[in-house]
Amino acid sequence: MKQSLWQFLKESLAKLGRAELTARRAVEGTLTGRHKSPFRGFSVEFAEHRPYFPGDDLRYLDWKALAKLDKLFVRQFEQETNMRCYLLLDSSGSMGYSSENGSKLDYAVKLAALISYLVLRQGDAIGLAVFSEKLRKFIPARRSSSHLHVILENLEEIKPEGQTHLRRVTEELSALLKRRSLLVMISDLLDEDGALLRALSYLQRRGHDILVLQILDPDELNFPFSLPSMFIDAEEPMQLPIDPENLRLSYKRRVEKFLRECKQACGQSGAHYLRLMTDKDPSSALGFYLAWRSKRSTRLNGYQPSLSGG
Repeated sequence: MKQSLWQFLKESLAKLGRAELTARRAVEGTLTGRHKSPFRGFSVEFAEHRPYFPGDDLRYLDWKALAKLDKLFVRQFEQETNMRCYLLLDSSGSMGYSSENGSKLDYAVKLAALISYLVLRQGDAIGLAVFSEKLRKFIPARRSSSHLHVILENLEEIKPEGQTHLRRVTEELSALLKRRSLLVMISDLLDEDGALLRALSYLQRRGHDILVLQILDPDELNFPFSLPSMFIDAEEPMQLPIDPENLRLSYKRRVEKFLRECKQACGQSGAHYLRLMTDKDPSSALGFYLAWRSKRSTRLNGYQPSLSGG
């Protein structure tokens, strides 16, 4: 990537402000305020310190630690440490599609970096699962500040390859997740018909809270091509000679149907859905969505605004 993720984060944090990513349904833990716990009977007790992140509540700064160590630390309490968030990042061949805005995978990686920072800033745990036709990489959720380095390093190594097989991946992932978690799927969702609904329903039945971020390039919606060309499948060894002018109308109808089905699948499975276009700034788009999600968290049912510009 042309810009390191660390540099991207430094330039983007101001746009996020004090945004937080919270779970809507009960996930395993003992959280209050941001996250509702399915358990009862735990007291709010001091657990440990963690390094200060810009935007943390200053009320929880440990001033004695600052005086002794000349470093900023935040006091954490047992009820504020237990949400686990996993990023499910699609690295299939179709995510490598690139236009003047960069590739869909580049955009997805930046979103993943932003979310990782936010979750750790909240004092919660973040993990990463990279997939295509199978689970290619799995990093268990941790909540230490050093874990951000691990996540970013792995994000920068991802290359687009392989086909998409959402149902197989969700089964592999489910076997690794020992606790109910907040799952953030970042993908273009290009899979066989019905695959998304089956995958999300599978995860939903296991008690996970799900947010789906669909990443698309404007070219995929607008189909700006005009000259007869050879179109190459990004995930399979297939090439087709196509005259775009003859295909444009039927293509756009098929894309509209595909997007409608993606949104409906999320609604039916209880997942939140947001479509993001690669020509929109990822930090601004994410900040807008999180603010909207926070205000409407008690009323949303899986249907989300689109930041596609259309």
